[in-house]
Amino acid sequence: MPRHDSISMGELNDSQFYILASLVVPRHGYAVMQMLMEVPNQTVHIGPATLYTTLHKLVEVGMLVRCESEGASKVYVITAEGRKRLLDEIDRKRAMVAFAEDLVGAI
Repeated sequence: MPRHDSISMGELNDSQFYILASLVVPRHGYAVMQMLMEVPNQTVHIGPATLYTTLHKLVEVGMLVRCESEGASKVYVITAEGRKRLLDEIDRKRAMVAFAEDLVGAI
C-alpha cells in the first residue's frame, strides 16, 4: 500500500501541527524546539532532524515563509494558508475528541 503524505490529504501530523502553532509569531528553529520542550506533560517530542525537515516541508507547501533575519539563524512565520490549515486541523481534532468522548461517556 503506498504511503500518503498527510499534508496532501488535508491533515497535519502532530509535528506539523505543533510547529505551525509555534510559528504564529516569527521564531527560529531552536526557539521552536525550546518552546515545544516546555509543553505540559511532555506530550511533544520533536528532535532536531524532524524539526528542520518539517520546517523545510512546510515552507515548500506554502504554510510557512522564511523571514528576513540578522545573523545565521533562519526565522520562520506562518502564512495565511498555514493559518487556515492550522485552524482546519484544530476543528478536525475537536470533532475527533467529541466523537471519542461521546463513546466513552456511553460506556
